[in-house]
Amino acid sequence: MSVTLKIFDNNKVIMVFIKKFKKSEEFEKIKSFINNKNAKKIALQLPEGLKTQSREIIDSITDLDCDVLLFADPCFGACDIPEDSAKQLNCDVIIHFAHSKYLKNIKIPILYVEYRTDNNKEIIETLTKNISKLKEYSSIGLITTLQHINSLDNVKEILEKNNIKTYIGKPKLATYKGQILGCDQSSAKDITEKVECFLYIGSGLFHPLGVARDQDKPVWILDIEKKELNHLKKEYEKYYTKIILKKAKFDIAQNIGLLVSTKNGQMDKNIKPIKTKLEALGKKVYVLVMNHISYDKMEGIGIDFLINTACPRLEEDLTFDRPLLNWNTLKQYL
Repeated sequence: MSVTLKIFDNNKVIMVFIKKFKKSEEFEKIKSFINNKNAKKIALQLPEGLKTQSREIIDSITDLDCDVLLFADPCFGACDIPEDSAKQLNCDVIIHFAHSKYLKNIKIPILYVEYRTDNNKEIIETLTKNISKLKEYSSIGLITTLQHINSLDNVKEILEKNNIKTYIGKPKLATYKGQILGCDQSSAKDITEKVECFLYIGSGLFHPLGVARDQDKPVWILDIEKKELNHLKKEYEKYYTKIILKKAKFDIAQNIGLLVSTKNGQMDKNIKPIKTKLEALGKKVYVLVMNHISYDKMEGIGIDFLINTACPRLEEDLTFDRPLLNWNTLKQYL
């Protein structure tokens, strides 16, 4: 998204945001989408990081002569679309901010309003300053999230000027070349035979850890927030140790909670084979179905271990006070 989004603390800043947003390309897309669909009631969905701007975004869209309903539940990605609830409330369309197109066969028209950061300068400066750390590699695969897709060409140019052949793979589920999701590392897999390592552009560990789990290649992080270039090895070793410890707890667990989400983009409908396999290991399995998966909904059930079939990000969620593994992680050790 081309508009700079900030936390607002005075009316002047709010007015500046509204003025910029209404002149942005994204707002024109929203306006055209609403007019083309003749939409009068809008279901608006924002990720947590953009909720500080929710009132200003709502007011701007309301000015297009329509009602706006903000769906305030936590949003965990482009797969987390409240289509059933929007239909129940007679919404005409959904406008979803900050992710690229993911779901295709849905019950209600949806517009994905992409959000991209404008920090190419910082990315280039950080990479240039730390380029010597990558000199041992002759070929590198680039991966990132939607927010930093615009930086890939510049990063590729810098690496190749330093005699490092650079590849950007094509994903299966994600929208853009080089883009990875929590549930889709296929853009890395697409080029894994051509590269010696991967360079992730972004911040946080969730997405690059997914690539490290999926591909047996070194992963480096060009950290946008810390302005550093670091190897993922130590973090992956910590992650792997946690997995082994959790697997040991699974081995002695008797009562298993099999988590199933009702979110259309995260629902695994084929859970019977999973349940059967776990029962063959001597486990008592209880299927726990919910929309937003959270620990407080499971208090008192008496479960020893949780196995997740929904969003893979839950495996990294520290709010659960009992061990949890994604099914795709656990089945590798069975």
